[in-house]
Amino acid sequence: MWWGTNGTEYRLYENGVLIETKALTANSPNAQQAVKSITGRAKGEYEYRVELVNAAGTTSSNVLKVMVTK
Repeated sequence: MWWGTNGTEYRLYENGVLIETKALTANSPNAQQAVKSITGRAKGEYEYRVELVNAAGTTSSNVLKVMVTK
């Protein structure tokens, strides 16, 4: 996140299914980042979305579509 109030948790969804939840350290107004390596997926299209959560609520990213071809 590059602006606004930091999140205290992030949730990563793959094709609408929650695959990871991780606590974040809030340090507003500094940017946050989280990294997740995803491997071993079968060929096909996948959709990823992230939610950031804090005491004020939840905000969601746009959907990122990824095509696995090998």
